[in-house]
Amino acid sequence: MRRRTLLRAAGATAGALAAGGLAALYGFRDDDAPAAGNAERWRVPLPDQPDALLLAGDTLLALGASLTAYGAADGKVRWRQDLGRNTVVTGRPGTAPLSAGADTVVFRTNENGSAQVRAVGLGDGRERWRRQFEGYVGDAVLTARDTVAAVADGTDGRGLSCFDGPADRWRQVLAQGDADGPFDLLADGTTVYAAGRELVAFTLADGVRTWGVAAAEGHVFGRPAVRAGLAVVLGMRYVDDDYLYRSEFLCGVDTAEGRVRWQYDAPGGYLQDGPPLLTGRGIVAVHESGRLTGLDPATGAERWNYDWDFADILALGDHVYVATADGVAIVDPTGGHRLKLLEEPNAYRLAGSGPRLCVAAGDTLAVYDVG
Repeated sequence: MRRRTLLRAAGATAGALAAGGLAALYGFRDDDAPAAGNAERWRVPLPDQPDALLLAGDTLLALGASLTAYGAADGKVRWRQDLGRNTVVTGRPGTAPLSAGADTVVFRTNENGSAQVRAVGLGDGRERWRRQFEGYVGDAVLTARDTVAAVADGTDGRGLSCFDGPADRWRQVLAQGDADGPFDLLADGTTVYAAGRELVAFTLADGVRTWGVAAAEGHVFGRPAVRAGLAVVLGMRYVDDDYLYRSEFLCGVDTAEGRVRWQYDAPGGYLQDGPPLLTGRGIVAVHESGRLTGLDPATGAERWNYDWDFADILALGDHVYVATADGVAIVDPTGGHRLKLLEEPNAYRLAGSGPRLCVAAGDTLAVYDVG
């Protein structure tokens, strides 16, 4: 099996061809012009192409050769750290290298062979604290309490730790059979979700396990996403050290009861190794081939599908935003129709939160107020 690189700027030409095919299929008309409710707020030149964007509160973070913080309202640079490209550890492809809360951003670095988790202030970029680990440490996720959740090795073996400095607030040791990962974490409100041999929910305050759902035989769970009482995770099968995991299905889990509601088996191919796209109007599954499939969140039933190629894709509010060579398409997850197109040629990186969408396209960075 060849590994397809779905999220790539190099796919711009193919994206343009695919967009043309969709135009013929759906008959895009005047309603595909930019909407008045999608107003550009600001635009600034980029010093280099960012590897990642993250919008947190009133701050937009762009990670490239430097970590730069922009004011989300006006685009003014608040601070910049010249970390050097590849200093921040990204983990598995598709894993967000930054995690941010109300006033803190955390990331991992590797210095002199030791993993470190570092926390800096969103407003000023000043270091709050850092913690060094002698053994394995997985992705660091900032929680609603400005603590960090990460799977890390300790004297008691491998476990899930919650910390905001050199000492753990709480720690849950992983069972020996669960110690192979992938350890994808999500902090949502008062709960931390850990995906591996099981999808497990822990209380953020004290680390108490509230429920766990076991993956199918020979599979693990990964990439949890949560919205409106529903957790959706990938069902992944370990392949080998080159391909790592092959994502074969999606599983919908009730977050109140820890009960599996439905399973969607990807036909004719495999799913992209990334978080499922959950919106207020439905779920979009992304296949490795570039196919998008709309799913009913209540049943997991397929609503629509079509093939596309693009550089980045994002769930925001009730819609899905797709970065292509022609611009940023706004897709209705219920019927799969493209509603509008933002004039952002060669768009390749997206981020968003609440009513704001951030777009890196060409050599500029822009923020839109989207309705």
